[in-house]
Amino acid sequence: MTFPARAGIITLFLLAGSPGAAQGTGGVFGPVVNDGHRSLQYRLAYEFDSHLLAHRFDYQRALNGDLMLRGIVQTRETAASGADPDFFQGELFWQLPDVSRRWQHGLRFDVRIRTEGRPATLGVHWTNQFEFGSGWRARFVVLTTTDVGDGARSGVALQTRAGLSRAAGERLRLGIEMYSAYGAIDAVPSLDAQRHQVGPTLEARLGKDWRVYSGVLFGVTNATASAEARLRLGRTF
Repeated sequence: MTFPARAGIITLFLLAGSPGAAQGTGGVFGPVVNDGHRSLQYRLAYEFDSHLLAHRFDYQRALNGDLMLRGIVQTRETAASGADPDFFQGELFWQLPDVSRRWQHGLRFDVRIRTEGRPATLGVHWTNQFEFGSGWRARFVVLTTTDVGDGARSGVALQTRAGLSRAAGERLRLGIEMYSAYGAIDAVPSLDAQRHQVGPTLEARLGKDWRVYSGVLFGVTNATASAEARLRLGRTF
């Protein structure tokens, strides 16, 4: 077995065997849609302060070289309860024409149905990917969401996600990611009341069809959880 495969498997077991393991199962997603793509993915996340554990299952399928659909089911649990449904989500990815040879971008449209009488959410997001030499890649995503239905909060919420990574051989990619939630656009709170997280990531290809991702995020403001761990395991068809 190659070193990247061993590294991915070791990381998988370390995270899966932690004392629980974050409600933040989202990622710094890219804009690229490959015609014929089909994949399944399992995501696990654990927040160390609240001990909340989330499980997420994704299925995605490209409609053509520009459009892709994804369906998501997520559950959550604590030490005192079993896995309860958290939300169901449908997404449409739309890759836009490349800005330049090294800059690709696209849009994603979301509909999320949440459980326990919470309002649904609608989202429109703009994602960008920049390819540099020597295996370097950067991504930057702007996310906007709004509540709909009973109990909906007013206004449009703004988030950003960013990632910088570098290939380390043919099967391994190391990086760093940052997630920021600013609150409502028309009433942005003070910096310390916003949620900002940053931390390292590791991605590895395990054979031809399997991929593993792991990462740890650390809070940098008082409103943010001190740390959370993330794991994803995916298979393409």
